[in-house]
Amino acid sequence: MIGVLADRFGRRRWIYLGLTISTVALFAFTLSTNRGYLVAVHAVQGVAAAMIIVSALTMVTDTSTGATRGKEMGVYDFANLGGYMVGIFAAGILTRIGSPTTPFYFAATLAAIGALFAYFRVKETKGQGKQRSLSPIQTLKILLSDRRAAAMFPIWLALTTFVGIALTFGPRLGPSPLMTSFLLAGAVLVLAVTQPFFGHLSDKYGRDKLMMFGLLSVIGLFVTAIYMVRGRLGFWFGVPFLVLFGIGCFAFPPAALATLGDLAPERGRGTTMGVYSVMISLGTVIGPLLGGYLLDRYGMESLFYSGLVILIGALGLSILIAGAGFRITKPLTHRKQRRKLAFLERYLMTPILCLKSGRERYLNG
Repeated sequence: MIGVLADRFGRRRWIYLGLTISTVALFAFTLSTNRGYLVAVHAVQGVAAAMIIVSALTMVTDTSTGATRGKEMGVYDFANLGGYMVGIFAAGILTRIGSPTTPFYFAATLAAIGALFAYFRVKETKGQGKQRSLSPIQTLKILLSDRRAAAMFPIWLALTTFVGIALTFGPRLGPSPLMTSFLLAGAVLVLAVTQPFFGHLSDKYGRDKLMMFGLLSVIGLFVTAIYMVRGRLGFWFGVPFLVLFGIGCFAFPPAALATLGDLAPERGRGTTMGVYSVMISLGTVIGPLLGGYLLDRYGMESLFYSGLVILIGALGLSILIAGAGFRITKPLTHRKQRRKLAFLERYLMTPILCLKSGRERYLNG
């Protein structure tokens, strides 16, 4: 729904409205510990987050080109994940020196500052709101008719399921809340810093290569974790593989987001990013439910086995959906675009124009 509204009425307003609602919701978290009340406030916060994420991603897609979209999506990820890193780090410290509600006051203040900045400084994407947007059905038909676009969604769902498990149960399995916040903040910091770099590589060498590299790294990460948990790989021998595969995992997000932006219809970009947001939300809902069941029934080791099976299954399903469209593609750079246009002009358009001119002279003569 937010994506449809962003297509019809522009992007900017939903960003500052989302931040304003987030300000109120974050403050509301401090008013009661009633479970039903907190669930309701969390739902409102989720709507606000959708406003911000969908609109911001659509604006990045609007203002980027095929030759630079990977890098610019990487910069978006850097800012987004950098915020997560600061939030995790700040929450650990503020909870230690203050009370459990202190981080919510801090976050509400930041959201209010962001809302004011978005209202006064962020400009609407040029040309948006002047063209008639595609309907959600039209946009979905275009997306799903492209087998490469449809093939991305199972992988997104699988990966965000893992993220939901990690964010829900990671802090509980750590040595202490403060130490866990430091560890999570460090991991997110590495993820944030690498995003523009991997995005640039996807612009230079192709989206599919980077996405496949990221997926294979996730598989390697799960395999290494399984060997370490089973005691078949020592800690100090396993850590280098965890670091290597862990960094390799980060190649997937900017390349995948750029691919989604490449395939999105121009007048349905908001709806496209809204569909992406739905897949992210589904993953973060399925992850905690699945993780809780597996932990209670089979223990921690089962998380890694199930993650490996789910990812391999999602990758196989994506290859099946993509069919012949599953191929390594490389976006054209500006230089290659000029060469292609020059080639078409020289070997195709020029002979056609000459034939047309000769035909007109023949008819007039």
